[in-house]
Amino acid sequence: MIDFSSGKPILRIEKNIYDRIIEFIGVLFLVALIAIPVIYYKQLPDRIPVHFNGAGEADGFGGKSSIWIFPAVGLFIWLLMTIVAAFPNIFNYPVKITQQNAPVQYRLAVRLIRIMKVVILLMFSFISFRTIQTAVGKAAGIGKVFLPVFLVLIGGIIVFYFVQAFNNRQTF
Repeated sequence: MIDFSSGKPILRIEKNIYDRIIEFIGVLFLVALIAIPVIYYKQLPDRIPVHFNGAGEADGFGGKSSIWIFPAVGLFIWLLMTIVAAFPNIFNYPVKITQQNAPVQYRLAVRLIRIMKVVILLMFSFISFRTIQTAVGKAAGIGKVFLPVFLVLIGGIIVFYFVQAFNNRQTF
């Protein structure tokens, strides 16, 4: 089937073992993201950090119910990315999509989304945990290396995707 508005084939991309493992890891981080505030909520003071500067230091504070923002946003992102991943024919690609290269390109793009879901949920889980640790006096922010590590990680994943997409742009 062809999407006539874009000219791209409409294909269903089946999950292989790697995709299932990535999805499972993502669900584990989603569960952790929800469980962390549930476990620690009663220990939180009335005022907790809600923002960190580029050096990883708390520079904004709010009520302890603010801790639920991380699970709410994380769940929303997880749901949205899961839904979007089901429609790879609507994505923009760095290469021309043909009937021949669509299965490989779609699998690469959907896997990119799955991996980014895991990284985002990991990031939110870490921030949630460190927010709690900072609030109860066991940590001093999220750390100086947080931002560079996650930027390099996300950038590296995207670069890896582009390399794979360009290496698999030809017809087979």
